[in-house]
Formats: sequence, structure tokens, C-alpha cells
Amino acid sequence: MAMRRILGKLWENIYPAMYTSGILFAHCTSFDKPNENDRLNLDPPDIKKLTHEYMIKQSALNTVNSATQALTVTYMAIIDLSVTYRTLLNELISLLEETLIRNVNDAHWDLIVEIRNKMQDKKQEIMRFATYMDYVHKMAVTSAELSYMCGMDSLTSTLQQRIEDALKRVKMEIDSNLELERTYWHIQEQCIKGNKKITEKKQ
Repeated sequence: MAMRRILGKLWENIYPAMYTSGILFAHCTSFDKPNENDRLNLDPPDIKKLTHEYMIKQSALNTVNSATQALTVTYMAIIDLSVTYRTLLNELISLLEETLIRNVNDAHWDLIVEIRNKMQDKKQEIMRFATYMDYVHKMAVTSAELSYMCGMDSLTSTLQQRIEDALKRVKMEIDSNLELERTYWHIQEQCIKGNKKITEKKQ
């Protein structure tokens, strides 16, 4: 009797799991014959369709995708770096302007040197990515020409628009950097002249 009660208890615990598993199996498994669409999905690609032209078009499509990705990544890097660069440049301009209106301590000059070094590092990074952009631009133009030769006019037009947009945004960032740099150079010139006058008075 004790053994029967134990087996009964085990059956009570196991039965719900078996019932659930049976529902899942019945739901997920079908023994019906595949319909026409299923057979199309299961059948391997038709070898006759894998012509040289077809494979070239596939390669051209992959090239366009790579060129588009490279364009996006490169100009986004230039934008991000330029924003940081201008932030540092604005901070440096403010610090230099303070030296024109009051006497500053050594800690102030140390901060100017520190920010100037960070600014120069960012400028070098921007220049490096701008060089990347030149090569990415060439790659994208070649990819557009290849897709055009393959008869993919719509894809060519899309890529050409991406190229124009990327170059326009990069130019806007570079121009903004140059404009702020002119302000920085003007303030720096005033600081140099001011320090020169102070030195002459001391002599």
C-alpha cells in the first residue's frame, strides 16, 4: 500500500508536465505535406539562375552596402569629434579672454595648456578621419558606378544621394571648426600683444 501511494504521488507530479509537453509537441509538429510555398523555401537555389551577371550584381550590392556603412560611420565620427573639438575651443577662448581683463594665476595658465593639448589631439583625429573620408568617397563613387553598370539605377541614385549628404555634412562641420578657430586665433593674437606690452613696461 505504501508503494502504491508513493507511485500515485509521483504520477500526480509527472502527469501535468507530460500533458504540457504533449500539447507543445502537437502544436509544433505537423506531418502535413509541404505546400507549394514551403517547397520553394526548402528547395536549393536554381543553379541555372546563378549566372555570372547575377553573381556580379550580388557583389555590387554588397559593395554598395559596405560603402554606405563606411560613409555613415566616417562622417558620424567627424561630427562627434568636431562637436567635442568646438567645445574645447570655446572653453579655451573663454580662458584666454579672462587673461585680457584680469591677472590670472599659474593654475589658470596650466588649465589653458591642458585644454589646448586636448584640443590639438581632437584636431589631429578630425584630420585623420577627414583623410579616411577621401578614400571612402572614392570607394562609394566606384560602387555607384558599378551598380549603374549592373543596371541597378535606383540603387545608384540612392548611393549618390548618400554621398552628397555625407560630404555636405562633413563640409558643414569643417567650416564650423574653421570659423571658431578664427575667433581663437584673434583672441590668441590679442593675448600675445598684451603680454608683449606688459613685458616692455617691466623693462
